[in-house]
Amino acid sequence: MRLPIDTGSVKFSAAGPSEPVLDYETRAPKSDENGNALLISVEKAAFALGIGRSQIYNLIAQGAISSVKIGRRRLVVKRDLDNFVRGLTDIHSAAEQSR
Repeated sequence: MRLPIDTGSVKFSAAGPSEPVLDYETRAPKSDENGNALLISVEKAAFALGIGRSQIYNLIAQGAISSVKIGRRRLVVKRDLDNFVRGLTDIHSAAEQSR
């Protein structure tokens, strides 16, 4: 999702999650109701999927997985990573049913 940023006469678009993922009081990544982090590092996302870091960066560039940049760190939105995997399994099960 692209969000418009109005800077007067010049307009930019920023890609990112539709809802805030940082607790602005502590500047820490928010957690869900179970205490799980909403953001994970690119390395952890790559490990979770069993692929390399460069492939995660390719998926981010394609827009398949959302990420945010905090300082120098690029963090993956865990919910979107889960949705990506769910989408892959839906495609796989649909292909199995069409056989």
